[in-house]
Amino acid sequence: MREDCVTGAIFAGGESSRFGSPKVNAFVDGEEFGFRIARSMRQSGIDRILLVGGSEVDADRWNLAFVADEFFGAGPLGALLAAMHISDAPILLTMPCDVPWIDVESCKQLSAIDEKFDVQVATTDSPQWLSSSWRRSALQHLEQQFASGERAIHRAVIGLKVNYVHLPQSALRNVNTLDDFI
Repeated sequence: MREDCVTGAIFAGGESSRFGSPKVNAFVDGEEFGFRIARSMRQSGIDRILLVGGSEVDADRWNLAFVADEFFGAGPLGALLAAMHISDAPILLTMPCDVPWIDVESCKQLSAIDEKFDVQVATTDSPQWLSSSWRRSALQHLEQQFASGERAIHRAVIGLKVNYVHLPQSALRNVNTLDDFI
């Protein structure tokens, strides 16, 4: 797959209330979460990466395109729509800002979506809806779901062709609280 066929998006909105500060700026092994995720995306061959929500300063520091949270308070589905409105690539790879151990191979595997599917979702012991790839052609369906009041991604995909890709638990290790580092 050519690199210009995929845009990456890191979701950095939300309140991080359980964490106490913006998770995108938390450090692991001396590097900020957002930087680590962007680096894995880049090394997987993705040149254009969006930071959806969060800080424009962070986007500039990490050489990402900043996307304001177009639907503030609408959760991940709002962030997904904001990213899809900006991206002109046929595929959008999304990651939440709290998976700092995502690796290059997982990004490659997740973004290699078969043409018969609209969305490809990472799964470990359960679907990880924010770690996913979306065909641009799914945008209209998602907009209709959003307009009808739906805010949950896992329900908004009803009617789309979804593929699940098993990825290593270690790559999708999620950090919600400081205790998750222990």
